[in-house]
Formats: sequence, C-alpha cells, structure tokens
Amino acid sequence: MHAGFHMNTWAKVDDTCEITYAPDGPTAMSVYFGGRMEGFEIVLTRAGLDRLATVVAEARDKLAA
Repeated sequence: MHAGFHMNTWAKVDDTCEITYAPDGPTAMSVYFGGRMEGFEIVLTRAGLDRLATVVAEARDKLAA
C-alpha cells in the first residue's frame, strides 16, 4: 500500500541531445538535458555526480560489449 504521492519519470537522451551544466549553490551542480526551460534538469552533489559517473561508465561499457 502506498501512502502519499509517488511519481516516476523518465527521459530518452539521443545522440543530438543538448547536455549542459551550471552551479546550483555552493555544493551542487544542475545538469540540463535538452536545454534550460524546455528539457529535464537534475541537481547533484559531488558524491551524487561521482556515483552517476560510475554507473554511466558501467552502462556504456555494457553497450560496447
């Protein structure tokens, strides 16, 4: 049984998707997919960026295998 509000979202990033970043305060970075105000944004701390980089590298290597 679920209590409260739960949401799932996804985005497909293809070969031509614009990906940029900008600081989000002193301890985080915003990463934009598809441009600001018309795309998808995630905010990550340094540790979050490190974890994301590790998982993305593993996923890339699986595709190349």
